[in-house]
Amino acid sequence: MRFSSSNFRKQRGSALIEVAVSYSVLVIVALITLKASINTAASQAWTVKQAMSDAYLTRETALANRVPFDEINTGSSLWAMKPAVTTSTVELGKLPGGKVVSATLHRTRIPAPNNLASAGGSGNGATNPGKTEGWKLQSILAYNIGDKEYVKTRTTLRTR
Repeated sequence: MRFSSSNFRKQRGSALIEVAVSYSVLVIVALITLKASINTAASQAWTVKQAMSDAYLTRETALANRVPFDEINTGSSLWAMKPAVTTSTVELGKLPGGKVVSATLHRTRIPAPNNLASAGGSGNGATNPGKTEGWKLQSILAYNIGDKEYVKTRTTLRTR
């Protein structure tokens, strides 16, 4: 079998095209894989931040349940009397790589309407002869994930 020089040139040029197409397909597959990895990591970060905020609010509920009752209605209370609000920036935790996740915590306390006047209510000896007190301690956590803002709240009812 004899090959003409024109057939040989066509084969040599087609090999270059095959290599270029193969390289292009390889690059496209690599980019798709990279995008899938980035999407997976982003959804995991969202899940981690949600878990951090839930854990922080669980801690906040525990604090509201264990603060001594006499400290709830004082000027040094962690919860300001509604409509006032105490606001602070808190650290929820850290992501892998050391990036700090922070949020804004708002706290307020709401007296029961039948509390005595000394406890922020409008009750009196006739409507509240047992001098019972009731308070709602509300904690509101606001944080961002990407460009979206999330807000979670926990309310603890304390009575005595």
